[in-house]
Amino acid sequence: MKNFVKTGIYFRWVARIVSVLTVLIFVIFLIGEGLPTLSPLSSAEINMFICLFIALLGILVSLRWSLVGCLMMIAGYVGFVITDKHFTLLSPFSLFLVIVVFYVLAWFLDRNKIAS
Repeated sequence: MKNFVKTGIYFRWVARIVSVLTVLIFVIFLIGEGLPTLSPLSSAEINMFICLFIALLGILVSLRWSLVGCLMMIAGYVGFVITDKHFTLLSPFSLFLVIVVFYVLAWFLDRNKIAS
């Protein structure tokens, strides 16, 4: 039982660290490149920006409320993939799925601890 507790804590902290690093990478790009002007963008590109914003907001929300944040990350990622019209696991945006997996594993191990 103690191994489950420690492993759940490790997964949660790995998810948090990767989450913060992911947000920092996007903030660095935003500072370096500046805000995009939305007028020359197509509706698909604007939709992809909105989905990316939802996924990034999900990362920040998941630092406090894991389930809600994970659902937001999944929704943003799925919307991004549907708008982009192709799916690759080697995309940098697949990092959102990795974060979700770590949070779900931490949640599962926490629930397993309570049940035993």
